[in-house]
Order: sequence, then structure tokens, then C-alpha cells
Amino acid sequence: MRRRTKKRSLATPDLTPLIDVVFLLLIFFMLVTTFDKYSGFNLELPSSGIKSETERKECELIIDKNEKYFIKYGKKSELIVIEEFPEKLRFVDEIVISADKTLTYGTVVKVIGELKNVGITKVELNFYE
Repeated sequence: MRRRTKKRSLATPDLTPLIDVVFLLLIFFMLVTTFDKYSGFNLELPSSGIKSETERKECELIIDKNEKYFIKYGKKSELIVIEEFPEKLRFVDEIVISADKTLTYGTVVKVIGELKNVGITKVELNFYE
């Protein structure tokens, strides 16, 4: 008599515990790792005794509903046209734009583009209502 043999299917292991362990290891290494770029190097960076020629300052650019531009340094403000941005804002690091709520989005974007052309990279927005 012949015996019938059943074909056995390959057993597939359950991957859920393996995935749990991998995620736990990932979280562990993320928490333990330091992200200091120069921790592996023994660096002594040079220092400079030269001070900046001019001190850069922060100011506010106000745009009213008639698209007139005003620059405000502290309590002093003056009317300015967009063509004067490179001359008037050359010593500015950061600028805060305060715009009227009736202005179009394009007006504010145009001003931000002009500020980027001048070299101002830190721009904050305030919208008055």
C-alpha cells in the first residue's frame, strides 16, 4: 500500500515581533545619538579681533492700504519707495513687514522678493486688521 504524503507548505514566520524590535532599536539610537557635527574632531577654531564696520539693525516695513511704504527704526519712521530699498536697507539683518489687511497677496510677495534681492534673509510678517 502506498502512503499518501501531503505536501507541506513553507512556514512563514510572524514578522510583527521583528518589526517591534526594529522600531525599538531605531528609537533607542535616535535618543542616544548626538548630532554634533564636530564631536569626532579635535578642533580649535580661530577667533577674530575684527569687529563689523557697521552694526546691522532690525527695522519694520509698514505697507498701508494705498501701497505706501514706511520704514520704522525704533520710534522714527520715514516714507520710502520700493526703488530705495537697496540704499535704505543695506544695514538691516531682520525686517518685520506689517501690512494692511486689504492689500493683495501679490503686493506682499513682491515686497518680500525685493527684500531678498537686497540681501535680507530674515523676514517676519505682521498683518494688522
